[in-house]
Amino acid sequence: MKIAVWILSDYKQQIGGGFALYDKFIQLIDSWNFSNGLDVCFVGYNSPSYYSFRKKYIQLQFSGLGFLDKSLARISHKVSFLNQHQQSILRSNAVDMVYYPIQGFRKIPNFPFVVSNWDIGHKASYAFPELGMNYSFDYRDKWYTKGIFKALAVFAESQTGKEELMYFTRLNPDRIKIVPLFPGGVVDVKAEEEVQLAKLKELRLNSQRYFFYPAQFWAHKNHYNLLQAFAIFAKENKDIQLVLTGSDKGNKTYIKEVVKTIGLNERVVFPGFIDNEAMLAVYRHASGLVMPSFLGPTNMPQLEARMLGCPVLCSDLPGHKEMLGEGALYFDPADPMEISRMLKKVLEPSERASLLSKAAISLSTTSFTAENALRQLDHHFQSLIPIRMSWGNSDKIF
Repeated sequence: MKIAVWILSDYKQQIGGGFALYDKFIQLIDSWNFSNGLDVCFVGYNSPSYYSFRKKYIQLQFSGLGFLDKSLARISHKVSFLNQHQQSILRSNAVDMVYYPIQGFRKIPNFPFVVSNWDIGHKASYAFPELGMNYSFDYRDKWYTKGIFKALAVFAESQTGKEELMYFTRLNPDRIKIVPLFPGGVVDVKAEEEVQLAKLKELRLNSQRYFFYPAQFWAHKNHYNLLQAFAIFAKENKDIQLVLTGSDKGNKTYIKEVVKTIGLNERVVFPGFIDNEAMLAVYRHASGLVMPSFLGPTNMPQLEARMLGCPVLCSDLPGHKEMLGEGALYFDPADPMEISRMLKKVLEPSERASLLSKAAISLSTTSFTAENALRQLDHHFQSLIPIRMSWGNSDKIF
């Protein structure tokens, strides 16, 4: 069975965690030797310049003119003859199924597909602006009440994620497979200690004197309650900073106003987007990663921090506990006082050492690794062979 993995040519590094996961996954798939009976390739409108594929890449074109193809690509899923043209290219390349590694995304109607799913946050969490306002809820709900049911399989990132999908969509559990979340590419970066310290100096940070929260400025990332907690913590801890990296998604101005109002201008750092070498340095030298997100089921920074020897403090979501077990300190993300207590607790040498020891034990047995994700993907692709190969290339219904 031949499976084409969809490539997004306009997915940018500045997008944050979503890109980090996608980017590493694509590279892993390209280097993985899939089992006999599986032929995996890539497909998309334009091959991104930052990838040099070992596996075959199928480029979908309409006219051969870049600017025109780009415009037609935006509407191709709505125009029958354009869609048929794309299907004909896939079939001429003997593709049996498309895999979309981005959730809520299917570009070619009436063609067999599987899709990843990271969360169903618009139902599982609160009605934040990005989840429940400005048509966001309706857009998401259309996918989860109709589109997702057209997939041959859906790849959830955890058991908790699978259970949420089953609960909110009633999707057949046999069609929900687990391809676990894994750390991003920052854990593979090699940088000498002196390089890391130079990166910290550029950011005006002192080793072990700051907490780190890498997250885009969405409301659900819960910077507000973290700042309330840090204000309490900062009264007794005068020289520790809070580092908030990430791009603005509409909430950054408000968060900066909160910082000013509670008098933390000198204590909270907004470095914006930082490269992977700087990210590595910030992880390795932080007092701890603090992740108060309201939205799960899982999040990638905790996995990265654990691998890089950075203590993890995070919201007590079931998916977080599934990932980390006893290797993290948990708190109610809506309780600033509790968050503050965890910040204070991890500064105690004995607590820090105990937490890092437990994290190392959990790391030795975890299923949330890139290698396991590829093994599971391979296994699930194999399991779909007898399903997909029960019909040929025709989509006609008689």
